[in-house]
Amino acid sequence: MMELIRDGIKVELEDIGEGQDGDYQPDDPEDEPLLRFSFYEFSIVEGEWQEINDTSYCTQLSANLPKHDQHLALEWLMTHFDRKRAKKCCERLSWVTIEDVKGE
Repeated sequence: MMELIRDGIKVELEDIGEGQDGDYQPDDPEDEPLLRFSFYEFSIVEGEWQEINDTSYCTQLSANLPKHDQHLALEWLMTHFDRKRAKKCCERLSWVTIEDVKGE
């Protein structure tokens, strides 16, 4: 898992065993493990990170990406996150590809 924190918001990228059609199927040559992102905000009252509702989605990013590219993806996700429209925003962000992240 990797994370990025900025201005009281945290985004995480992690491999939780998801693939193209649900769970990753290693025996399927057309499947690949995919990363999931989740956004959190720091609660001063609770003193801990709280997941922001409806902001955890599987991406189109391979879990096999080099750490550098995963960090670029975290930066990209954080830059494009809109807290006021979190659910709709994250639905759109879930389609992110490495080409989006690298601006290709």
